[in-house]
Amino acid sequence: MAHIRAIVFDAGGTLIYPIDPIGETYARFASRYGVKLPIVATTAAFHEAMKSCAPRAKGTIPNNGDDRIWWKQVVRRSLSEQAFIDKAAFEKFFEEVYLHYAKPEAWGVYPEVFEVLEALRDRVTNLSILSNWDGRLHPVLDGNGLGEFLSHRFISAELGWEKPDPAIYRHVADVLRLQPHSLLCVGDSPRNDVEAPRKAGWQSVQIERPLRDLWEVVRIVGR
Repeated sequence: MAHIRAIVFDAGGTLIYPIDPIGETYARFASRYGVKLPIVATTAAFHEAMKSCAPRAKGTIPNNGDDRIWWKQVVRRSLSEQAFIDKAAFEKFFEEVYLHYAKPEAWGVYPEVFEVLEALRDRVTNLSILSNWDGRLHPVLDGNGLGEFLSHRFISAELGWEKPDPAIYRHVADVLRLQPHSLLCVGDSPRNDVEAPRKAGWQSVQIERPLRDLWEVVRIVGR
């Protein structure tokens, strides 16, 4: 590998994860409105909804940090049509869920993350985040102690692009004032964190827990 001057991490599935299964959280909030959701089926439906709603067309991604419209579509597709007959109840349910995931306590940090970040910041000039997320990521990162390690936060709903759009990788390289080959993208998505950044001239490594966690990045940087 060429000399790495910056490491750009994905967030969800790479540094952090939902502390409870998505279906369990949805079911807990839905029960307040007399709606019973099957936990396992809802979790599976959520993951399918995420796939079906992405990637988004250019020009449809906000740049103000608020991504409620898109997330409402994902949540709707995660539930059966009969789950919320009362539209007003669904709106209240959605808002509660949306705000819940802005709370640090809704997220866990993978066990090796802090030790790895400590090791890396002594070896690499810049550690940053590049995530298909929205403004809620800021309190999550700061509240879980990750913010202090990150010099830049590139968040799709604040930029108007999302991975795997080539424009977002060019933007990161321009802001960091680095040549693409000196950037290393680290994440769990083969498309967003491996294939697309490589096409943009970056280096990349895929996280595949439990087979490959973030210690792989330390090994790469230490070569």
